[in-house]
Amino acid sequence: MSIVTYIGAQFRKPTGLGGKLAAFVMNRMNGAQYRAVETALKLADSDTVLDVGFGNGYLLERLAARHGSRFYGIELSDDMLRAASVRNRRAIAEGRMTLTGGDVARLDFADGFFDRVYTVNTVYFWSDLDAGLAEICRVLKRGGVFVNAVYTREFLDGLRYTKRGFAKYSPEELAAAGERSGFSVEIVPIASGKAYCVVCRK
Repeated sequence: MSIVTYIGAQFRKPTGLGGKLAAFVMNRMNGAQYRAVETALKLADSDTVLDVGFGNGYLLERLAARHGSRFYGIELSDDMLRAASVRNRRAIAEGRMTLTGGDVARLDFADGFFDRVYTVNTVYFWSDLDAGLAEICRVLKRGGVFVNAVYTREFLDGLRYTKRGFAKYSPEELAAAGERSGFSVEIVPIASGKAYCVVCRK
């Protein structure tokens, strides 16, 4: 495996030392997206919230420190699940946060369980975009919001490690997919030519 392929794989499913470094880099890169997600979510203390693909739990920690919501998270990487559990051990011990392994295409939650769902830079790695969006729509309450923060196709095309293993979408493609799953969709720019949020309302 080439180093470029290895780096790309670590962004999909961070594992071992390389995974820790990838998570650190993602936290540094994604600051504007994290802020945009928090703004779009408009969290209330009564909300039940799902993070899809929480990585090392950095954004969960930040949101839990600022909001009294009840947080859940699913993650493909066992190493990231362990890291996020350590980072958020206080919120977990207080019963405010539950972190598990899981796949967005098969969510182990009841219909209408969540008020808010969000994800940051995971959609490129979903096995089935429509299945993932349908599952998120299913577990959201009526009036719930899903916030999907992504980098533009153009920005990703400029990175060597995204040449393989990354499904890249235009805003129009993600909006159409959200509408197919029953959402009303708004595209919210974050950084021109670089990043945006797809805000889906049920």
